[in-house]
Amino acid sequence: MTTFRAKFTLNLAILLLACSWLACQPTGSLEQDGGSPDSGPPAAVRVSVDRITYVNSTGDVFTIKADGSDRRQLTGGAQVSSGPTGPFLAQGIDFNSFYAWPTWSPDGARLAVSRVRTSGGQDAEVTIQLLDPVTVRSRTVYDSDFPGLVADGSPHYLYWSPDSKNLSFLAATPNGLALFVTDTGTGKPHIGVARGAPLYYSWSGDGNSLAVHIGEEIKLFRELSDQISGEVLATARGFRVPAFSPDGQWLAYVDQTESGGALFIVQVDDPDHPTRLTSVGAFSAFMWSPTGEELAVADQLTANPMAFERLRVVSASSGQERTVTEEPLLAFYWSPDGRRIAWVGLEREQQTFEWKVSSIVPGIVPGIVPGAIGESRSLFSFYPSREVFTMLSYFDQYAYSHSPWSPDSSHLVVAGTERMPFERRNGHTPTGARVFVLDAESGTPPQDISEGTLAFWSWN
Repeated sequence: MTTFRAKFTLNLAILLLACSWLACQPTGSLEQDGGSPDSGPPAAVRVSVDRITYVNSTGDVFTIKADGSDRRQLTGGAQVSSGPTGPFLAQGIDFNSFYAWPTWSPDGARLAVSRVRTSGGQDAEVTIQLLDPVTVRSRTVYDSDFPGLVADGSPHYLYWSPDSKNLSFLAATPNGLALFVTDTGTGKPHIGVARGAPLYYSWSGDGNSLAVHIGEEIKLFRELSDQISGEVLATARGFRVPAFSPDGQWLAYVDQTESGGALFIVQVDDPDHPTRLTSVGAFSAFMWSPTGEELAVADQLTANPMAFERLRVVSASSGQERTVTEEPLLAFYWSPDGRRIAWVGLEREQQTFEWKVSSIVPGIVPGIVPGAIGESRSLFSFYPSREVFTMLSYFDQYAYSHSPWSPDSSHLVVAGTERMPFERRNGHTPTGARVFVLDAESGTPPQDISEGTLAFWSWN
């Protein structure tokens, strides 16, 4: 992600926070600085699962159920609320502070979130906080010494290891974009993994290794330690994020051949003998299915800077291809069970974005010939919020850290508006982004559950 050397100021923070604070209706409690999200009720009570986290227009973080009930405010607000541990008192609204990009740990026990705080006209204090979604306690795990952005509206990029132990993050530093890993349980110093731009990466399934794409180099960091060093597996281009198979044994990447771009997979323990799967266009994005049997691949057949032009599913064992759709699309996401793919198409005539979904018959289903792909169904035409547009633009990175899918693969969550917002038109009141839940099974109308600019589902 490109590093923007932008600095937050007090006036900007007040503007962002004050736009619609009067419309906010908090019902939960505020963080308690200095507390620890690791000290609280027993794990059986603490873990919050099958919930949505979202950020409202004032920059506060909430969690909520899919039907819009049981809303809990984790930051900001001022009221007494009750929870599993009894009543607790929140603090007042802080106009000098806002939060961005809440990120569920895979076990659902914690949220990592960026916080921007300004005071006295000084440069902003940009930190990473860990929040306990039940006790609402928080603690700081990283304090930036450089108030820059890693992408539009993103102070950091946050990505938990699959075992929920380590938090990796991208941060702007005086020396450029840097990738760090911190052990959230021990409080040990952060490990600096890599530095440079562009920089994209993914965790192995066991949470012990990282595959990092810096410039044109793909590096494998097999172990994370203070003396960390990466092993160059390949020099590749035409894509962003290298992808580990779910079992961590294979790595997928794109490289150029004499006949053009191609998708390769290579065994992590035998990196010198890659297998070519299929040809791809000038730029592509890809992700393994949750079963590890196939990869979904989107690519551009022409030099189209705005969108991919087709979406395919490719067998990892045979290279057999199935076309899911041939249309302009911005992003795609496997459902957790691997039996659906949702994507965001671009409707050029109406100039809108549209969520669509198709069922996918895995190649491993006995008695069923691989190739069966259900007809696509339109779920929702919308305009994404600025933050959601950033997520969709870098979806192949954010898909590993921020899930739009419900854990049972039946619903999706998205923030945006159903029609063109009037935010920049004189004489109109801003409509404001809303959080919608989409039914991927029955096709019932989208459910508007809250005001919000960014929303993600817990992983379990």
